[in-house]
Formats: sequence, C-alpha cells, structure tokens
Amino acid sequence: MIRSLRLIALATVILSLIGLGVIAGLVLVANSGWVPVAIPPWFTGLLGDRHYEIRLPALIAGWLATALLLAALVLSTMFYLWRRRQYESLVHRLERELAELRNLPFTEPAPLEDLPELPSAQAAAVMHALDDDYDAP
Repeated sequence: MIRSLRLIALATVILSLIGLGVIAGLVLVANSGWVPVAIPPWFTGLLGDRHYEIRLPALIAGWLATALLLAALVLSTMFYLWRRRQYESLVHRLERELAELRNLPFTEPAPLEDLPELPSAQAAAVMHALDDDYDAP
C-alpha cells in the first residue's frame, strides 16, 4: 500500500512538473518580450526610484526557482520531522526494554534448576579455607 502511494505521489509530481514546463514554454513563446517591474514605495530606499525592465523568461525562471526551493524546504522539513519521530519512537522502545531488564530479578527470580542438587565438597573446602584466611589476623 505504501509503495503504491509513493508511486502515485511520484508520478503526480513528475506529471505536474512536465505540465508546468509545457505551460511555461508556451507562455515564453507567446510573450518573449520585456516586462516593466515597478519597485514598491517602501523598497525605494534600497534600490532607488528607478524603473526596471526584465525579460519575461528570466522572471518566470525566478518564480519557478522560488516555488521549487519553497517546495524543497517544506518536503525536507516534513522528512526531518518524520525521521525525528522514528528516532523518538526507537528511544522510547529501548527505554521500556531497559526498564524491563532492570526489574528482571524482582519480577522473575532465577529458577531453582540453576542451583546444584547436591553441595560440592570442593567448593565447601575452598570457602572454608577462605574463611580461615580471613579470620587469621
């Protein structure tokens, strides 16, 4: 299901970019002249009170570049948030697992079959010798 949605989204993006390219090409062929650009009054302090003329293809290229950069910014932000959510989920799962491992001896004591059935004579002798060495001084 996710693969099909990804394929549909990719096809939609590619077809829309092709459509934008065709429309931009048709607009550029029909209107390949110069376009006057008026500077807003609040921006005249920086650029002065001059009138600019820009070729329409350059203007459309600027608009498309701005739209593509904005779309790339939005998509990268969405991807960042998605990956961050995945990392937080992993950290929470590991914390729960660690909490279960910390409480393991209290919730599940060692089974009795891990203990020997009969005491070891050698182990008793070693422990007795250790006790004698400890009590000697």
